[in-house]
Amino acid sequence: MKMIDNVMEVLQKQGFLPQREDFGIMFKYQITNFLYLFDENDETYFSMYVPCIFEVDDENIDDVLKAINIINNEMKVLKLVVNANNVWCCFEEKLTENTDIEEIVSFAVVSLSQSQIKFFERLKEV
Repeated sequence: MKMIDNVMEVLQKQGFLPQREDFGIMFKYQITNFLYLFDENDETYFSMYVPCIFEVDDENIDDVLKAINIINNEMKVLKLVVNANNVWCCFEEKLTENTDIEEIVSFAVVSLSQSQIKFFERLKEV
């Protein structure tokens, strides 16, 4: 079974309403959009994102980068990036064949949600 099919099955099993797209899977968790992006050339690469959580412009770029740096240093496996003038929360991991996909999906969703919350907390502090 392909990784995207496994992820889709796990999301459905966990009560999400995932939608399959050409690029991967979209779903919502606590009113936030999540993406699972599928790389057909690398079945062992797992990547899930919370896209576009905050718009970046010339006035806020310094504070945004400071907040992102703090989060990137605090959290494991996660990184926040600026992509097309928006902050994205990213969870990326190379998996082994014995990896429990259900555990990874659960951990990714919770961790991404926490990273978004922490970003806004840190942004207020900088």
